[in-house]
Amino acid sequence: MKHKTVLNSSLLFMLFLLVCVFPGRICAQDVELNIPETIPVQAGSFMMGMEVYDGVERPNSINFDGLTGATPFKESPAHEVTMSSYYIGKYEVTNAQYAEFVDAGGYDTREYWLIDPEYYEDSETGWYWRQETGRTAPRYTVDYTTGETAGWDLSKNPYWLDDPYSNQADTPVCGVNWYEAYAYCKWLSSVTGETYRLPTEAEWEYAARGPQSNIFPWGDEYLTTDQTCGAPGSGAMCNCNKVLAVSDDTVGARGKATPGGSYPESDSYFGVCDMAGNVTEWTADWFQMLYYPERINNGEVTDPTGPSVASPPMWGIAIPPFWPEPCRTVRSQGFSKDPKGTSYTLFIDATYAFRCAYRMFMFRFDGTYFTGLRVVKEEN
Repeated sequence: MKHKTVLNSSLLFMLFLLVCVFPGRICAQDVELNIPETIPVQAGSFMMGMEVYDGVERPNSINFDGLTGATPFKESPAHEVTMSSYYIGKYEVTNAQYAEFVDAGGYDTREYWLIDPEYYEDSETGWYWRQETGRTAPRYTVDYTTGETAGWDLSKNPYWLDDPYSNQADTPVCGVNWYEAYAYCKWLSSVTGETYRLPTEAEWEYAARGPQSNIFPWGDEYLTTDQTCGAPGSGAMCNCNKVLAVSDDTVGARGKATPGGSYPESDSYFGVCDMAGNVTEWTADWFQMLYYPERINNGEVTDPTGPSVASPPMWGIAIPPFWPEPCRTVRSQGFSKDPKGTSYTLFIDATYAFRCAYRMFMFRFDGTYFTGLRVVKEEN
């Protein structure tokens, strides 16, 4: 009888290994994971995008060169979009959370890097990039402290300890490119049994604006630089480098990340943190110029996704392209932004870059010192 009990225990243990470990899965009930906290976003409608300045003076607003900051080739026209419910990360994915993906062999597991058809890209692109570069952890395109590529040092513990821009367990991971952000979501789905992914632009913007379609996460006020950017606890709305800058080194002059939720005054309607400032965030969608008119004409205004075909980012504008390659869209102006406030007239460097509708493109193979990610979890 005793031998039978031991045999049964051994069989159960072997079954656990087969089901939970060997296929690359971890049983969430047996292993404690640092899973990103998500909060519900209720179904509803909102105005996505933003009209260019129409010449009307508005209370509590600051008009820079007669502009709101909206650009017709990126954000216009504003249009009503209807959204289903979903869950979104309350905070940006942290160093500690991303480290679990690294420790679990995420960079060596091909299945996490294969691109699903709905992203309109060859399925092997991410895995091919991983193999060609030999990348094993986040790495910046350029580290401005040295002028060279830099990132996590896997020979140290914790890996991010010497990161000049984000070196705490609870500060956002930086330096991930689009494929690394995508692979992290695929891994997280695998180990939890839930479906995690990058947000679409519409999901990101709705979580930031809410059904009232706020211009900023905190409301409709165009604030001064001092009101927008400041140290945590100062009452300022977000982390950008005006206050966090240090005059005696280039790292401080470019700012650095802060722990998620350090600016509760700017939590969005749904309670999502850091939708302005901290790190710039990848979305699922390709970037395309003049896309909103096409979307509206096609009636794609319910749970819209990005275009099926990307265009070079500056296509159709009378200046040379910044990049010849198609780009993915990023949202949220990060800590690298230096807002100049009311005394600065060049519109591209004013505080309205922290608007929820603000959208920008980024080369999808690049990981920069100010770019991270936030997850969406689908409802079961």
